[in-house]
Amino acid sequence: MPYSMTGFAFVKKAFDDYEINIKVKSLNNKSIDISIKGDKNVLMYLDLEIRKLVQQYFERGSFQLYININSLTPKFIVEPEKLTQYVNVVREITKQANINLSDDKLYEVTIGMIMNNNNVEEELDDTLKENILNAVKEALNTLKEERKREGKSLILDIECRLNKIEEMLKEIEEKKEKVLESVKEKVYQKVKQLLGENYSERAFIEATLLADKLDITEEVVRLKTHIQRFRELLNLNEPIGRKLDFMCQEMLREINTLGNKMPDFSKFTVEMKTELEKIRQQVQNIE
Repeated sequence: MPYSMTGFAFVKKAFDDYEINIKVKSLNNKSIDISIKGDKNVLMYLDLEIRKLVQQYFERGSFQLYININSLTPKFIVEPEKLTQYVNVVREITKQANINLSDDKLYEVTIGMIMNNNNVEEELDDTLKENILNAVKEALNTLKEERKREGKSLILDIECRLNKIEEMLKEIEEKKEKVLESVKEKVYQKVKQLLGENYSERAFIEATLLADKLDITEEVVRLKTHIQRFRELLNLNEPIGRKLDFMCQEMLREINTLGNKMPDFSKFTVEMKTELEKIRQQVQNIE
Protein backbone atom coordinates (compact mmCIF):
# COMPACT_ATOMS: atom_id res chain seq x y z
CA MET A 1 0.00 0.00 0.00
CA PRO A 2 1.56 3.35 -1.05
CA TYR A 3 2.18 5.98 1.60
CA SER A 4 1.30 9.66 1.48
CA MET A 5 4.13 12.12 2.03
CA THR A 6 2.06 14.36 4.30
CA GLY A 7 1.49 13.71 7.98
CA PHE A 8 2.01 14.82 11.56
CA ALA A 9 3.00 13.07 14.80
CA PHE A 10 3.49 14.17 18.41
CA VAL A 11 5.07 12.13 21.20
CA LYS A 12 5.53 13.09 24.86
CA LYS A 13 7.60 10.88 27.15
CA ALA A 14 7.88 11.70 30.86
CA PHE A 15 10.73 10.48 33.08
CA ASP A 16 11.74 11.19 36.68
CA ASP A 17 13.71 14.36 36.00
CA TYR A 18 12.69 15.46 32.52
CA GLU A 19 10.11 15.27 29.76
CA ILE A 20 10.83 14.67 26.08
CA ASN A 21 8.54 16.28 23.48
CA ILE A 22 8.83 15.27 19.83
CA LYS A 23 6.88 16.85 16.98
CA VAL A 24 7.31 15.60 13.41
CA LYS A 25 5.68 17.06 10.30
CA SER A 26 6.19 15.82 6.76
CA LEU A 27 5.28 17.35 3.41
CA ASN A 28 5.74 16.24 -0.18
CA ASN A 29 9.16 16.65 -1.77
CA LYS A 30 10.97 15.17 -4.78
CA SER A 31 13.75 13.82 -2.55
CA ILE A 32 14.31 13.69 1.22
CA ASP A 33 14.92 16.87 3.18
CA ILE A 34 15.30 16.93 6.98
CA SER A 35 15.17 19.91 9.35
CA ILE A 36 15.76 19.40 13.09
CA LYS A 37 15.13 22.14 15.65
CA GLY A 38 14.86 22.34 19.42
CA ASP A 39 17.12 21.63 22.36
CA LYS A 40 20.66 22.73 21.49
CA ASN A 41 22.30 19.79 23.25
CA VAL A 42 20.18 17.38 21.22
CA LEU A 43 21.20 19.13 18.02
CA MET A 44 24.85 19.08 19.12
CA TYR A 45 25.09 15.37 19.94
CA LEU A 46 22.25 13.56 18.16
CA ASP A 47 21.60 15.46 14.93
CA LEU A 48 23.35 12.91 12.70
CA GLU A 49 21.78 9.87 14.39
CA ILE A 50 18.30 11.38 14.12
CA ARG A 51 18.80 12.10 10.41
CA LYS A 52 19.86 8.50 9.84
CA LEU A 53 16.71 7.30 11.63
CA VAL A 54 14.46 9.39 9.38
CA GLN A 55 16.21 7.99 6.30
CA GLN A 56 15.65 4.45 7.58
CA TYR A 57 11.91 5.04 7.84
CA PHE A 58 11.28 7.14 4.72
CA GLU A 59 12.67 7.68 1.22
CA ARG A 60 10.92 10.87 0.14
CA GLY A 61 9.46 13.94 1.80
CA SER A 62 10.31 17.16 3.59
CA PHE A 63 10.58 16.50 7.34
CA GLN A 64 10.52 19.01 10.19
CA LEU A 65 11.39 17.68 13.64
CA TYR A 66 11.03 19.71 16.85
CA ILE A 67 12.73 18.13 19.88
CA ASN A 68 12.57 19.67 23.33
CA ILE A 69 13.73 18.44 26.72
CA ASN A 70 11.85 20.00 29.64
CA SER A 71 13.41 19.64 33.06
CA LEU A 72 11.01 18.58 35.82
CA THR A 73 13.47 19.58 38.56
CA PRO A 74 15.47 22.80 39.09
CA LYS A 75 18.46 22.92 36.76
CA PHE A 76 20.64 24.58 39.33
CA ILE A 77 20.72 25.45 42.98
CA VAL A 78 22.15 28.79 44.06
CA GLU A 79 24.08 28.76 47.31
CA PRO A 80 23.45 31.80 49.59
CA GLU A 81 27.10 32.87 49.46
CA LYS A 82 27.11 32.76 45.65
CA LEU A 83 23.83 34.68 45.47
CA THR A 84 25.28 37.37 47.75
CA GLN A 85 28.34 37.69 45.52
CA TYR A 86 26.18 38.20 42.44
CA VAL A 87 23.94 40.70 44.21
CA ASN A 88 26.99 42.73 45.24
CA VAL A 89 28.30 42.68 41.68
CA VAL A 90 24.97 43.89 40.32
CA ARG A 91 24.75 46.63 42.95
CA GLU A 92 28.24 47.84 42.12
CA ILE A 93 27.49 47.94 38.40
CA THR A 94 24.21 49.81 38.85
CA LYS A 95 25.87 52.22 41.26
CA GLN A 96 28.59 53.06 38.75
CA ALA A 97 25.95 53.48 36.06
CA ASN A 98 23.89 55.67 38.40
CA ILE A 99 20.90 53.30 38.14
CA ASN A 100 18.54 52.63 41.02
CA LEU A 101 16.92 49.20 41.14
CA SER A 102 14.18 47.98 43.44
CA ASP A 103 14.81 44.80 45.37
CA ASP A 104 12.54 42.84 43.00
CA LYS A 105 14.35 44.11 39.93
CA LEU A 106 17.73 43.52 41.57
CA TYR A 107 16.74 39.92 42.23
CA GLU A 108 15.50 39.48 38.64
CA VAL A 109 18.72 40.78 37.13
CA THR A 110 20.85 38.68 39.48
CA ILE A 111 18.98 35.44 38.70
CA GLY A 112 19.27 36.22 34.98
CA MET A 113 23.04 36.51 35.29
CA ILE A 114 23.26 33.23 37.20
CA MET A 115 21.12 31.41 34.64
CA ASN A 116 23.21 32.72 31.74
CA ASN A 117 26.38 31.54 33.43
CA ASN A 118 24.84 28.13 34.02
CA ASN A 119 23.38 27.87 30.50
CA VAL A 120 26.30 26.02 29.01
CA GLU A 121 26.28 23.05 26.69
CA GLU A 122 26.37 19.76 28.56
CA GLU A 123 27.08 16.39 27.01
CA LEU A 124 24.04 14.15 27.09
CA ASP A 125 24.41 11.02 29.19
CA ASP A 126 23.84 7.64 27.55
CA THR A 127 20.46 7.07 29.20
CA LEU A 128 19.10 10.41 28.02
CA LYS A 129 20.42 9.79 24.51
CA GLU A 130 18.71 6.40 24.38
CA ASN A 131 15.44 7.85 25.67
CA ILE A 132 15.52 10.64 23.08
CA LEU A 133 16.23 8.26 20.20
CA ASN A 134 13.49 5.88 21.35
CA ALA A 135 11.05 8.80 21.49
CA VAL A 136 12.08 9.83 17.97
CA LYS A 137 11.52 6.25 16.75
CA GLU A 138 8.07 6.23 18.30
CA ALA A 139 7.24 9.54 16.63
CA LEU A 140 8.49 8.26 13.25
CA ASN A 141 6.42 5.08 13.62
CA THR A 142 3.35 7.18 14.41
CA LEU A 143 4.09 9.40 11.41
CA LYS A 144 4.47 6.35 9.18
CA GLU A 145 1.05 5.06 10.23
CA GLU A 146 -0.44 8.50 9.60
CA ARG A 147 1.11 8.59 6.13
CA LYS A 148 -0.21 5.08 5.47
CA ARG A 149 -3.73 6.09 6.50
CA GLU A 150 -3.56 9.18 4.29
CA GLY A 151 -2.17 7.03 1.48
CA LYS A 152 -5.27 4.82 1.56
CA SER A 153 -7.46 7.89 1.04
CA LEU A 154 -5.33 8.99 -1.91
CA ILE A 155 -5.56 5.55 -3.53
CA LEU A 156 -9.35 5.43 -3.20
CA ASP A 157 -9.62 8.78 -4.95
CA ILE A 158 -7.19 7.76 -7.69
CA GLU A 159 -9.02 4.46 -8.27
CA CYS A 160 -12.31 6.33 -8.66
CA ARG A 161 -10.81 8.63 -11.29
CA LEU A 162 -9.16 5.75 -13.15
CA ASN A 163 -12.58 4.11 -13.35
CA LYS A 164 -14.02 7.27 -14.92
CA ILE A 165 -11.24 7.34 -17.52
CA GLU A 166 -11.86 3.67 -18.32
CA GLU A 167 -15.59 4.28 -18.74
CA MET A 168 -14.95 7.08 -21.22
CA LEU A 169 -12.36 4.98 -23.03
CA LYS A 170 -14.87 2.16 -23.33
CA GLU A 171 -17.41 4.54 -24.84
CA ILE A 172 -14.82 5.76 -27.33
CA GLU A 173 -14.09 2.16 -28.34
CA GLU A 174 -17.77 1.50 -28.92
CA LYS A 175 -18.18 4.57 -31.13
CA LYS A 176 -14.85 4.77 -32.97
CA GLU A 177 -15.79 2.49 -35.91
CA LYS A 178 -18.96 4.44 -36.57
CA VAL A 179 -17.05 7.73 -36.44
CA LEU A 180 -14.37 6.36 -38.79
CA GLU A 181 -16.97 5.28 -41.32
CA SER A 182 -18.60 8.69 -41.12
CA VAL A 183 -15.27 10.46 -41.72
CA LYS A 184 -14.43 8.12 -44.58
CA GLU A 185 -17.77 8.81 -46.24
CA LYS A 186 -17.36 12.58 -45.92
CA VAL A 187 -13.90 12.42 -47.53
CA TYR A 188 -15.17 10.14 -50.26
CA GLN A 189 -18.01 12.49 -51.13
CA LYS A 190 -15.73 15.54 -51.00
CA VAL A 191 -13.17 14.03 -53.38
CA LYS A 192 -15.93 12.93 -55.77
CA GLN A 193 -17.32 16.43 -55.71
CA LEU A 194 -13.96 17.94 -56.55
CA LEU A 195 -12.77 15.39 -59.12
CA GLY A 196 -16.01 14.09 -60.56
CA GLU A 197 -17.53 10.65 -60.90
CA ASN A 198 -14.65 9.46 -63.08
CA TYR A 199 -12.38 9.61 -60.06
CA SER A 200 -14.56 7.62 -57.69
CA GLU A 201 -11.80 5.00 -57.27
CA ARG A 202 -9.31 7.71 -56.33
CA ALA A 203 -11.84 9.10 -53.87
CA PHE A 204 -12.21 5.68 -52.27
CA ILE A 205 -8.44 5.32 -51.92
CA GLU A 206 -8.04 8.80 -50.39
CA ALA A 207 -10.85 8.17 -47.94
CA THR A 208 -9.36 4.83 -46.93
CA LEU A 209 -5.88 6.31 -46.42
CA LEU A 210 -7.27 9.13 -44.30
CA ALA A 211 -9.31 6.70 -42.22
CA ASP A 212 -6.15 4.67 -41.57
CA LYS A 213 -4.40 7.81 -40.32
CA LEU A 214 -7.32 8.56 -38.01
CA ASP A 215 -7.45 5.06 -36.55
CA ILE A 216 -6.98 5.30 -32.75
CA THR A 217 -6.76 1.59 -31.98
CA GLU A 218 -3.10 1.80 -30.92
CA GLU A 219 -3.75 4.75 -28.62
CA VAL A 220 -6.70 3.00 -27.01
CA VAL A 221 -4.70 -0.20 -26.43
CA ARG A 222 -1.70 1.68 -24.99
CA LEU A 223 -3.92 3.76 -22.72
CA LYS A 224 -5.62 0.63 -21.39
CA THR A 225 -2.19 -0.92 -20.80
CA HIS A 226 -1.02 2.17 -18.91
CA ILE A 227 -4.12 2.08 -16.68
CA GLN A 228 -3.51 -1.59 -15.93
CA ARG A 229 0.13 -0.88 -15.05
CA PHE A 230 -0.97 2.07 -12.91
CA ARG A 231 -3.20 -0.24 -10.87
CA GLU A 232 -0.40 -2.78 -10.49
CA LEU A 233 1.85 -0.07 -9.06
CA LEU A 234 -0.85 0.97 -6.59
CA ASN A 235 -0.75 -2.52 -5.10
CA LEU A 236 3.00 -2.49 -4.47
CA ASN A 237 4.22 -2.01 -0.89
CA GLU A 238 7.11 0.29 -1.80
CA PRO A 239 7.74 3.92 -2.80
CA ILE A 240 6.05 4.37 -6.19
CA GLY A 241 5.49 8.14 -6.48
CA ARG A 242 8.03 8.70 -9.25
CA LYS A 243 6.76 5.72 -11.26
CA LEU A 244 3.17 6.91 -10.98
CA ASP A 245 4.19 10.39 -12.10
CA PHE A 246 5.84 8.87 -15.19
CA MET A 247 2.71 6.83 -15.93
CA CYS A 248 0.62 10.01 -15.77
CA GLN A 249 2.85 11.57 -18.43
CA GLU A 250 2.48 8.51 -20.68
CA MET A 251 -1.30 8.45 -20.27
CA LEU A 252 -1.52 12.15 -21.12
CA ARG A 253 0.51 11.55 -24.26
CA GLU A 254 -1.94 8.89 -25.50
CA ILE A 255 -5.01 10.98 -24.63
CA ASN A 256 -3.60 13.98 -26.53
CA THR A 257 -2.79 11.87 -29.58
CA LEU A 258 -6.23 10.30 -29.47
CA GLY A 259 -7.87 13.73 -29.33
CA ASN A 260 -5.74 15.08 -32.19
CA LYS A 261 -6.58 12.13 -34.41
CA MET A 262 -10.31 12.21 -33.71
CA PRO A 263 -11.62 15.66 -32.76
CA ASP A 264 -15.08 14.07 -32.64
CA PHE A 265 -14.08 12.66 -29.27
CA SER A 266 -12.89 15.98 -27.86
CA LYS A 267 -15.62 15.91 -25.23
CA PHE A 268 -14.23 12.65 -23.85
CA THR A 269 -10.56 13.58 -24.13
CA VAL A 270 -11.09 16.87 -22.30
CA GLU A 271 -12.84 15.09 -19.44
CA MET A 272 -10.17 12.37 -19.39
CA LYS A 273 -7.41 14.97 -19.13
CA THR A 274 -9.30 16.70 -16.32
CA GLU A 275 -9.47 13.46 -14.35
CA LEU A 276 -5.84 12.66 -15.13
CA GLU A 277 -4.71 16.07 -13.88
CA LYS A 278 -6.50 15.41 -10.58
CA ILE A 279 -4.76 12.04 -10.40
CA ARG A 280 -1.40 13.69 -11.07
CA GLN A 281 -2.01 16.14 -8.22
CA GLN A 282 -2.71 13.26 -5.86
CA VAL A 283 0.38 11.40 -7.09
CA GLN A 284 2.55 14.36 -6.04
CA ASN A 285 1.71 13.44 -2.43
CA ILE A 286 2.61 9.75 -2.75
CA GLU A 287 6.01 8.59 -1.53
